[in-house]
Amino acid sequence: MLKRIAAGVRIPPASLAELQSGELTVLSTERLFEGRRAIVMGMPGAFSPTCAQKHLPDFIANAERLRSAGFQLLACVTPNDPWVMDRWAQELDPGRKIRFLSDGNLELTRKLGLSVRADGYHLGERSARYTMILKNAVIEKLAVENTIEEFACTAVDAVLL
Repeated sequence: MLKRIAAGVRIPPASLAELQSGELTVLSTERLFEGRRAIVMGMPGAFSPTCAQKHLPDFIANAERLRSAGFQLLACVTPNDPWVMDRWAQELDPGRKIRFLSDGNLELTRKLGLSVRADGYHLGERSARYTMILKNAVIEKLAVENTIEEFACTAVDAVLL
């Protein structure tokens, strides 16, 4: 595993993917986050209990508050494929307040130094649970939970302190 990235560093170049009108679209982190303020919610997996019942619902419920605070992009990133992410978005966020992005190749996760093993859950290599604030593609704040089950420092209220 690479050393964990820190605040003050530009987000590394990586490819993420999402379905747009049913078509696979590959996005570069440089273009996606350039010129805007964003919050990235990194989660170990779509439909997993803490992600689906706590982390993502917290951000969906507070989406308007976050936009009012100056965030132009709210992005959920997991190691799931783009089709799973699209299905998860349909279920949890039909109004699409959040963008659901696939890091299915773990390219961004590994470059951020946030790859973890979750073998006990039969998840293999996954993303740590994190929330990252970006301004013009530079990391302003990064909060990472100690385990994938925890949800404390990555909640909306904790991140906005």
